[in-house]
Amino acid sequence: METAENKRFIYEFGRFVLDPAERTLYSSGDVIHLPAKVFDTLVLLVENNGHAISKEKMISALWKDSFVEEGNLTRQISDLRKVLNSGGDAFIETVPKHGYRFKAELRTKRPTSDEEVIAERRTVKRVTFAVENEPAQLPPGRRSFTLWGKITTVAGVVVIAIVAFAFWHEWTPATPAIRTIAVLPLRSLGGDEDSKAIGLGLSDTLITKLGTLKRVIIRPTNAVTPFPDQNDSLETGRRLGVDAILEGTIQKAEGKLRVNARLLNTATGQQIWADKFEEPSGGIFSLEDALSSSISQALAFELTKSDNEELHHRGTKNTDAYEMYLRGRFYQTQDTPEGFGNSIKLYQQAIAIDPNFAEAYAGLGDANVLLFNFGFGEANNTIPAARQAVDRALQLDPDLSNAYTSRALIEFLIDHDWPRAEKSLQKAINLNANNADAFVRYGFFLTNVGRFDDAIDKLGRAKDLNPLSPIVQADIGLAHLYARRYPQAIEQLEKTAADNPNFSLPEWLLAASYQGIGDTEKAFNADLKALELEGGADLAERMRKVRDAEGLDAANHFWFKETLAARQSDSEAITAALLANRAAAIKDREQTLDWIEKAREEDDPLLFEIKYLSDFDFVRDDPRFQAVAATLPS
Repeated sequence: METAENKRFIYEFGRFVLDPAERTLYSSGDVIHLPAKVFDTLVLLVENNGHAISKEKMISALWKDSFVEEGNLTRQISDLRKVLNSGGDAFIETVPKHGYRFKAELRTKRPTSDEEVIAERRTVKRVTFAVENEPAQLPPGRRSFTLWGKITTVAGVVVIAIVAFAFWHEWTPATPAIRTIAVLPLRSLGGDEDSKAIGLGLSDTLITKLGTLKRVIIRPTNAVTPFPDQNDSLETGRRLGVDAILEGTIQKAEGKLRVNARLLNTATGQQIWADKFEEPSGGIFSLEDALSSSISQALAFELTKSDNEELHHRGTKNTDAYEMYLRGRFYQTQDTPEGFGNSIKLYQQAIAIDPNFAEAYAGLGDANVLLFNFGFGEANNTIPAARQAVDRALQLDPDLSNAYTSRALIEFLIDHDWPRAEKSLQKAINLNANNADAFVRYGFFLTNVGRFDDAIDKLGRAKDLNPLSPIVQADIGLAHLYARRYPQAIEQLEKTAADNPNFSLPEWLLAASYQGIGDTEKAFNADLKALELEGGADLAERMRKVRDAEGLDAANHFWFKETLAARQSDSEAITAALLANRAAAIKDREQTLDWIEKAREEDDPLLFEIKYLSDFDFVRDDPRFQAVAATLPS
C-alpha cells in the first residue's frame, strides 16, 4: 500500500464534476472512465482554468523524466474533447503556435472528508501491476532498458510483456482476461519509408511470435494495416474487437533506432504496460538472448521452456538480411503488382545475404504465388519460383506455418492435388492456430471443391481472427453463391459492398448472385460498379450508353467484343476465364467452350467458377465442358 497525493478540491463545470483525489470524472452523475494520462491532462488544464499553457509545459508536467513527441499530447487533448464536447460544450481552446487553454465557469469546493486517498498495488510474484491509473512495472532494476541488439530484441521484450499481462489477467479472477490483442504497425516519427517498413515489419514479427504461443488471439497483419497512422488507437481496437491494443512509434536518428511502445486496455483506455527502447542502428542482436532470458526468469511461472525458445527464435543472425526481410513484408502487405514486385526483390536480397534464411524464402514463395492468384502474373512466370522458394523454406525450417499456406495454393491451383493441398492447410493451422491466412485459404479451397458448409465454418474462424477483413466477408458470400443459396449470398455481399465501397470483389460476386435469381438488370449494374472500381469507368460508361440505347443484350455483346480486343492486345491483362464468363453472358456456346478450354490450358485460378455459376448451365451437357469439369475436384 502507498499513499497517493491528496488533492483537496472538487471542481464543477457544466454538467461535469472532477474529483482529482478520487481520480474520478462525473457527467450528470454518471462516472466517466478516462485513461490515466487523459485524466492527468484534464486536471492540469482545469487547475489552470482561463490561462494558456504551452505545449512544452504540459509535456514536461505530464511526462516527467520522459521524452515524448508532441503527437502524444495532441492525442490526449483529442480524447478529452470527445468526452467533454459530447454535449455541445467546448471547454478546451487551442492557442495557435502555443498550446491550450481550459475555459469554463469553474466552481470549486472541498470534499466532505479529508481522509487520505489510498492507491492499492497488487503484486504477483516478481511482476507488479498498478491498479487503474499506473502502468505495469517490471521487477526492480528493470524499469528501463538500453539495448544494443537490434529490432528482434525489441520484439522479444514486447512479446514477453504482452504475454505476461495476458497471463496475469487470467491468474487474477477480479479482472477480465485479455484474450485478444491487436498489434498496430509502429508509426514512423521521421516519416521515411525505411522506418515505416521496419515499423510494420517489427509489428508483423510480434504478431507471428505471439500467435505461435497459442495463448491469446492475435489479429493478423492485414487486419491492422488498413488503418491510417493518425487513427485513434482505442477506436481501432474497438473496431477490431480486441481486449488490448499495442501501439508505438519508431524513429531513426543520430545513428540510433528508438522505439516507444505501450499496451492499452481497449475498453477502459488504461495503460497496461509501456517502455522505451534505444539501439544503435548497426547493432546485430547482441543482447537479445541475455535480455530475453532475464525477463523470462521474472516470468518463469508463466512461460514454458518451449515458449521462451519460440520468443527468442531468430530466422537469421544477420541484421542486414533481417532488415531486407522486414521491408519485403512491408511491400507485400500492399497487395499490388508493384508491392509484390518490390517485396520479391527485397526477399531475394535477404537470401543473397543469408542463404539459410527460411522466412525470407517463405516470403519469396508467397509473393510469387499471390502474383499468380491475384491475376497479376502468368503461372509460368511465377509458380516455378514460388515452388522452389517454398520447398527451400520448409527444408530449412519444417515448422514454418506460412510456408505451408503457400504450398497449399500451389498444390491446389497448379498441381490439382486436392488431398495434399488440404493436408498442407491443416499443417499450417496446427503449427499456428492464429494464422488467419491459412483459414482464409482453407475456406476458399473448401468452397471450390464444393464443401460449402465446411468452407463457411473455416471462414468463420478467419472472421474471428480478422473481423473486418473484406476478403473473408466476400469469400463467405462466394461460398453461398457457389452453393446457389442466392438470398444468403446477396445479403452477405450487399453488406460487404456497403462496408467496403472501394472493394470490387463483392460487386462482381453480387452480379453473379443477381444473375442466379434472374435479376439481369441488377446484375449488369453491379458489373458496371465493379468495372468502375477497377479503373474501367470509360468502358462502363460506354456500356451504359449501349444498354440505354439498344438494350441489355446489346450491351453484353459490346462488352464481350471489348474484352476480346483487350485480350488480343495484352494476354496477361485479360484471363481466359474472364472471357469464358463474358461469352457465357451472351450465351455464345462455341466461344464459351473455347475459352473454358483455354482457361484449363493456362491453369487459370478462376476456372473453378464454371462448376457453380448458373451462367454456364447452358453448356453443361456438352462433352467439351464435361471434359474440363472432370479435371476439377468433385
